[in-house]
Amino acid sequence: MKFNTLLIILVVVMVGMTAVNMFMAFNNRLDIDTLSSTSNYSYDYEGRATLDIETEIIFNKPNQMTQFLEQYDKPQQEQFADFQESMTQFAESFNRAMYVEDFQSTATVLGSNRVRVIEHAVISGFAAVEEGVVNTDMGDMEFDLTGEAYSLAISIPPGATIIEVNPTPTVVADGNVYIWADTGKTNFPKIQFARGE
Repeated sequence: MKFNTLLIILVVVMVGMTAVNMFMAFNNRLDIDTLSSTSNYSYDYEGRATLDIETEIIFNKPNQMTQFLEQYDKPQQEQFADFQESMTQFAESFNRAMYVEDFQSTATVLGSNRVRVIEHAVISGFAAVEEGVVNTDMGDMEFDLTGEAYSLAISIPPGATIIEVNPTPTVVADGNVYIWADTGKTNFPKIQFARGE
């Protein structure tokens, strides 16, 4: 599997067998700590998700930061292809196809061993859809939302009928944005929704 930024970020903030196995498959194990992470997932009725993730990481081995940053020198088309390959393998755990429609990634060096990574991806099939019900469940995966600098927000279409939200969010904003913040290790949220009547 090729080195891929967004999956590294997913692995950094998520703990789960699939993500860990994917992480271990990369050629280089990164010795990093996450200083902050804000993840926003926005779903539509077709199971498409728009992911906007901003993460600040610190490299405990500064020489690894150079290797990490080299991937940003790749042509956008190659980064896109690498990400699609990674998502295809990731999707196998969920018995569904995931297709990358858009992928953009930037890294900003903040210090000798600190980097801010901003990711944007649009992925069809990221949520399961069955008989018109969208299900964001990712099995046993967890987010580590320990500390005030960590949050996860999931948005669903306004006016959607909510069937289930688990675990209970910290905040619900505007009736369709569910936010988990400083909740420790938290299962990736299972939200089931359908078109409002």
